Amino acid sequence: MAALAAGFCLLGTAHAADLVPHRAVYDMHLGVARHNSGIIDIRGSMIMETSESCDGWETTQRIKLSFSHNDAEESESDSTFASFESRDGVNYRFNTRNMEDGELDDEFSGLAALERAGGPGKAVFTEPQQQEFKLPEGTVFPTMHMMKLIDRAAAGDTIMNFRVFDGSRLEGAFDVNAVITGTQPKTKVSVDNPLLKDQKMWVMRLAFFSTNKNVADPEYEIAVELQANGVTRAITLDYGDFTVVGELRDIQALPRVTKCQ
Repeated sequence: MAALAAGFCLLGTAHAADLVPHRAVYDMHLGVARHNSGIIDIRGSMIMETSESCDGWETTQRIKLSFSHNDAEESESDSTFASFESRDGVNYRFNTRNMEDGELDDEFSGLAALERAGGPGKAVFTEPQQQEFKLPEGTVFPTMHMMKLIDRAAAGDTIMNFRVFDGSRLEGAFDVNAVITGTQPKTKVSVDNPLLKDQKMWVMRLAFFSTNKNVADPEYEIAVELQANGVTRAITLDYGDFTVVGELRDIQALPRVTKCQ
């Protein structure tokens, strides 16, 4: 199972979104599974960390899951994602590793750059093979995507569409459709932390589509309870045949950048 790009203020830029550096830990469990999925249980954890520097944002994510199948077999997945995105959203580095039962399933790494914010650009993969392709005008990287979602949600928009490149596949960017379905949390969070208090939040469903216009169904969907500070209160990963629910177990604030040369 591929890791999900974790990026979802900018000093000197005009964004309502003021992302807070933080480390969040989630307990993961099976939500629903269709009969033909062959899955009877899923357990695991997810760690998402966002840190900042004068130059940009670093994001890391790790999802470890254990699967119980209806044929009595057990399997494990261990997916990691790491990225750096410049504060202006123009430069991006990425690495994704997916392990299945202790064996490397796939790995993607490389870099990407836009000519300017909102302009066209280019992505270069170094793993699993050297490959280069153009990024169309309007492409955004994950952290900028999250800030734009928050900005647009704060402005009252309920449907948003972006083309997002995260480096998690050789096929290139996703067309991501986001729909806001509410502004009140649906999940009870038992964690007591200032990062969770006095924050606007939105319940969003994001559908990730291939840019191939002949494909009608999304490759996967994510439902999130996203706060204005960039903290995800709860998350559901929807892979079609089954869903995985993430419940916040712990969250810690990380240092903020206060002065840059």
